[in-house]
Amino acid sequence: MKKLIVAGILSVGALFAFPGMGGGMMGGNAGLVGKPMKGLKDSTVLAEYNGKKITVAELNAYLQGITGDNRIRVQDLPAQHVKKFVQQYIDTLALYSKAKSIENTPQFKAAKMKLAVDMWLKQRYNQIKISDAEAKKFYEQNKDIYFKTTPQIKARHILVKDEKLAEKLINELKGLHGKALEQKFAELAKKYSIGPSKVQGGELGWFDPKQMVPQFAKAAEQLKPGQITLKPVHTRFGYHIILVEAKKTNNYMPFEKVKPQIVAYLKQLKLKKEIDSIRKNEKVKYLVK
Repeated sequence: MKKLIVAGILSVGALFAFPGMGGGMMGGNAGLVGKPMKGLKDSTVLAEYNGKKITVAELNAYLQGITGDNRIRVQDLPAQHVKKFVQQYIDTLALYSKAKSIENTPQFKAAKMKLAVDMWLKQRYNQIKISDAEAKKFYEQNKDIYFKTTPQIKARHILVKDEKLAEKLINELKGLHGKALEQKFAELAKKYSIGPSKVQGGELGWFDPKQMVPQFAKAAEQLKPGQITLKPVHTRFGYHIILVEAKKTNNYMPFEKVKPQIVAYLKQLKLKKEIDSIRKNEKVKYLVK
């Protein structure tokens, strides 16, 4: 499956490369586990700093500012983390008395402008709504491009250096079916195979045939589940006996599983159109080559 590239941080410089997914800072409280503190209101005073009362509303504004996520509220955060965020805000207030002297520098003004743009972009992105119908339409129109899964094979193999030995083992397996075949195959793999999978009875698990050397892949693709190769398969590693246990044919990722990717991508497309519209009205004359 190809992936839709969804920008993790919205900014002018890194906006909308098509077609990964990412999340904003704190990722919707990702990693913060626990029950919220009870009874918190916007007017609740969490601390006092040099006589100044710090309320929930003030701390919320701080957290939303540094994360760019207006959904974050102290009322929703695990109780054990609240004091840590209060301490972080107080540390910022303490250092700001020294740091504010740089506010008149050109560098600070440029950084402030960039921060304002990034926050505006994120705010506009969060405001854009994508309907289920829009997402479903994109899914149906792009199923074969982005949401198609590759065929996979589940198999065991026995690898030996000698072709005669491989033929002998095949003869021991002929005529067996189902569980009897699997058990005998695993027994012979543990005893004779020189491959690393011998300890698991030759079990390779699920794999994309393209991951294997061509001769092995071709032989495995030609077998039906429950069948073995009736002739040794020669590769640069030696002689293989292959037992195919199951197969997965081409299929599609379920819509509900990929819907968040689609919604994020379509939101970015709409925001890009808005930005392009703003840029159309710009009058720019470049004086450098």
